[in-house]
Amino acid sequence: MTLEQFKNSQIPVVEIFKSISGEGISQGEVVTFIRTAGCNLRCSYCDTTYSYDECNKDNEYLTADKIVERLEELGCKSIICTGGEPLETGKAKRYIPLYLAIKGFKVRIETNGSCPVYSDEEIAAFLGENSKVSNNKLNLENLPIFYALDIKCPGSGMAHKNLFEENFKLLRSGDEIKFVVGGEEDINYALETIEQYKDVFSSKEVVIDFSPVFGKIDPKKLVEMLVEKDSYFTDNNIKVRLSLQIHKFIWNPETRGV
Repeated sequence: MTLEQFKNSQIPVVEIFKSISGEGISQGEVVTFIRTAGCNLRCSYCDTTYSYDECNKDNEYLTADKIVERLEELGCKSIICTGGEPLETGKAKRYIPLYLAIKGFKVRIETNGSCPVYSDEEIAAFLGENSKVSNNKLNLENLPIFYALDIKCPGSGMAHKNLFEENFKLLRSGDEIKFVVGGEEDINYALETIEQYKDVFSSKEVVIDFSPVFGKIDPKKLVEMLVEKDSYFTDNNIKVRLSLQIHKFIWNPETRGV
């Protein structure tokens, strides 16, 4: 898809709202969310099933420039692109985060880990002759795009969809990996994955979040694990943290738009 084709596309948008970030590195910061519709996965614990359907009558269909206009009206330059799956391939919505970064927003993408993140080659192909601004080539190093990349554990029912090497090689400092865990099997899977890719996580200086499935596992179990494994993480220069979804403690867990 070219930039011009993208700008003429109608993007299915579930909601745009300003609040605080509920989880991850940006937790507690004021951000604006844009949630696009459609997802290629069906995780067992999904709390945004209302975003599955691209044709939902409640969706808005907006051009990229209209989305930029809406975001500018809200007055916050920190954006979280979420879904659904914002990086779903073959869809115009995939390029919303990239377009927002070009427009001067700082963008964090919450992605389910089954779709490829951007590469320099994809960015160049999308932008074409527009790939340079003030003689500087736009690429992964100078665009304010960061990832909160899920690694699906067995409890999600979607672990077979993970893209590991393809995505890990494109991560950088400021990105985060998220394991959403619902029980012992998921904890063990997460630890085995970290062991397998510990050199990548260390060298890329990514942060690893352990996030409990809300209402399914006692967060204390994750605290106990993190304390027990502290020396392992420290010795391997791996940054780990517990990430609770604080918006579910502030508001009713079913509340939308917060």
